[in-house]
Amino acid sequence: MEARKSRFYSLYVTGGMEIRTALVIGKRAKDMNVDLRSIVVPPEAKGYIFLEVGDPGALVLLLTGLRHAKRKRPVMVKEEEVLRIAKPVVELPTISKGQLVEVIGGPFRGMKGRVIEVYEARKEADVTLLETDYRMVVTISLDLLKPAS
Repeated sequence: MEARKSRFYSLYVTGGMEIRTALVIGKRAKDMNVDLRSIVVPPEAKGYIFLEVGDPGALVLLLTGLRHAKRKRPVMVKEEEVLRIAKPVVELPTISKGQLVEVIGGPFRGMKGRVIEVYEARKEADVTLLETDYRMVVTISLDLLKPAS
C-alpha cells in the first residue's frame, strides 16, 4: 500500500475561534481515524485554518456539522502558500562595521565584540572578541549576532 500525497485545504471559520475549532477537528480526526496530517493556525490570517490530509474524501466527513465553520466546503490551496504563511520571513538585525555586538550562539556565546567587516552575501561578519586576553578575530554568522545593549 503506497502512502497518499498530502493535499492542503483552507477552512474559513469564525474569527477568534480558530484554535478552538482546530482542537475540535484534531479530536474528531483521532476519534474517526482520519488521515489528518497537520493543522496550521496562522496568527496573521485571522479566520483561517489550514489542514493537510491524505484522503480528501474523509475531510468532508470530518467537517460535517462543525460549529464555527463559515463555509461548509474547504478550499484546496497549494503547499507553497501554506509554507509561506507558516514560515514567515524573519529579518535579521542590521549589523554594521564598527558596531558593538553580542554573540548569542555557538562556542563564543555570551561574549561581546566589535564588528570589523560585514559580508552580506555570505551573511557573516568578522568580529574582534573583546573578552579575551589577546586579539582574537572570528567569522560568525549574522543570525548568531545581536547589537549589544
